[in-house]
Amino acid sequence: MSSERVAMLGGSFDPVHIGHLFIAEEARIRFQYDRVLFVPAAHSPHKADSSVAAADDRLQMLQLAIAGNESFSIDSWELEQGGVSYTIDTMRHFSQRYRQRVGLIIGDDLVESFERWREARQLVQLADVMVARRDDRPLPQLLSSARAIDNSPLAVSSSMIRERIGRGAAFRYLVPDDVFTYIRQQNLYGSLNSG
Repeated sequence: MSSERVAMLGGSFDPVHIGHLFIAEEARIRFQYDRVLFVPAAHSPHKADSSVAAADDRLQMLQLAIAGNESFSIDSWELEQGGVSYTIDTMRHFSQRYRQRVGLIIGDDLVESFERWREARQLVQLADVMVARRDDRPLPQLLSSARAIDNSPLAVSSSMIRERIGRGAAFRYLVPDDVFTYIRQQNLYGSLNSG
């Protein structure tokens, strides 16, 4: 059994931004995890539209974003599985791999729909759930044992960044420098008209 305490942060990371990195580091330090795994989804069941950037681009941006932080890793298991990525399947996989309870970091934007997640009750029993909170709204009963992570300092989202890029607004300091450069070089999200 591994003695390393591991938490997982899943998502489309389309693009990865400073909010993702901040909340991962906050959870790691506050709850004493040794490692945070960033797990990019093949196709998220929680997002109405599919990812805008290709999986290879999202993976490359993640690699650029976490470079230099030895406590952060990427696990491409969901991308390798293909199809819709269900958190319960991923958590079962990681629980078997690490032979322990794995932390699960979710944003408060997913709280309202959490009870409709596939096997949500089993997921809460399997994982130590942490919720990145921007406000003090009560959590649903199913998440009553979840631990809160204060996310109020950085109210940023991937969809907001894509929207800003789409209208030619500034986004440079919402993503790590290398991710900004990659987005511009690849002209992701129509970025040549913004900065």
